[in-house]
Amino acid sequence: MKKYHLATYGCQMNEYDSAMIAEQLELRGCIATDTPENADFIIVNTCSVREKAEDTAIANISKLKHAKELNPNLKIAVCGCMAKNRGEELQKRLKMVDFFVGPDQYRKIPDLFFEDAEKPNSNANGKPIKHHKRPRLFLDEDINENYLGEYAKLQSDFSTFVTIQRGCNKRCSYCIVPYLRGPEKYRDMNDVLTEVQRAADKGVSEVMLLGQTVNAYKTKDADFATLLTKVSEIGGIKRIRFTSPHPRHYTNELIDVLLNNPKVCHYAHIPLQSGSDTMLKKMRRQHNMEQYMTVIEQLRSKDPFYGISTDVICGFVGETADDFEQTMKAFEACQFDTAFMFIYSPRKGTESFKETETLTAEEKLERHTRLVELQNAITLKRNEMMLGRTEELLVEKNSIRDDSELRGRTDNFKKVVFKPEEGRIIKPGDYVKVKLDDIRGWTIRGTLCK
Repeated sequence: MKKYHLATYGCQMNEYDSAMIAEQLELRGCIATDTPENADFIIVNTCSVREKAEDTAIANISKLKHAKELNPNLKIAVCGCMAKNRGEELQKRLKMVDFFVGPDQYRKIPDLFFEDAEKPNSNANGKPIKHHKRPRLFLDEDINENYLGEYAKLQSDFSTFVTIQRGCNKRCSYCIVPYLRGPEKYRDMNDVLTEVQRAADKGVSEVMLLGQTVNAYKTKDADFATLLTKVSEIGGIKRIRFTSPHPRHYTNELIDVLLNNPKVCHYAHIPLQSGSDTMLKKMRRQHNMEQYMTVIEQLRSKDPFYGISTDVICGFVGETADDFEQTMKAFEACQFDTAFMFIYSPRKGTESFKETETLTAEEKLERHTRLVELQNAITLKRNEMMLGRTEELLVEKNSIRDDSELRGRTDNFKKVVFKPEEGRIIKPGDYVKVKLDDIRGWTIRGTLCK
């Protein structure tokens, strides 16, 4: 029985793809191992969104040289966005890697491993055996590959990801993803529903639908609003989440489903990137602040506690002091529950990489620091608004700081820690009612209801 080890870097999409590869290998009789040295096959699923992500992956892949020395028959595949972006270059640098596999070629991985496994790299005496050199790069783009009929291993017993869309058509000027994952491809609705049903049959109650611009989903049979409704009709599914939507693709029909379907959670991560229309146009974001604010106002008109998080870039090329002040004002207006705030750094292969930087590192850091301070105050205010409410939590795990306590999420994605009653058995995957009554640091705390 062959053992595989999986290391994943990057977004939820990569986590889903890794789980899909794991399922393919397990259908061939493989079992997982947490220890690379014990593995027959190693898969490293990589990210290219930022250069730092690539550097981290390369450093950790380099360490696998030791595992290869211990087991010359070990097969290593590097897949994902970095493989597509830098595979040709890295095959010369990372010689311990057997295969570089792009996002449209994952079906090949089991066959590559097993075919090579039949050709050992050393004989009984440990001496290397020379084979005819096989291709190592499998990076071709396939605009028809949507992995229909391939389903991912569950991420947990109660919650899992399901990809409904691959690629991106937006081509934001700072983003490399469309060049690596190709144009948008929408998975057939029935295939999505089949995967969700399979998960529900195994006890999963929460599903997160994934796509680069997930609410742009559209097939001949359905749009995103229709898909959400169909998923909500599957027995056993209690919570539906999704990421990441684009402001441009919030239709009135979708807003209606988001606000009125009780199984669709009241939370969304909606990337803003800048509060300045000038910067948004330069970034090619395909939305402006008026459109963005309309979405926020619609979502919070019926539910002021609707959870909204975002991404923003500080110090984009050409950003003036006034542009940044407009971002600060946008944060005040939107009242995000949380935000991921990044300092702009040029990304080779993108349009903005060709432009000359207009700000020093110190200036970008200063703007970033101010925005973080503002958002911290807003996050605290939004958390304080929750106090006194009774919320249903999906219990996820034990508290990191205290094993005797449990941690769960509200419908609007607030993390809450609570202490279970003595004698009452509560486990991950359970739903419980908790009254929110305290905040310690950034953590909301609650008391379990009878």
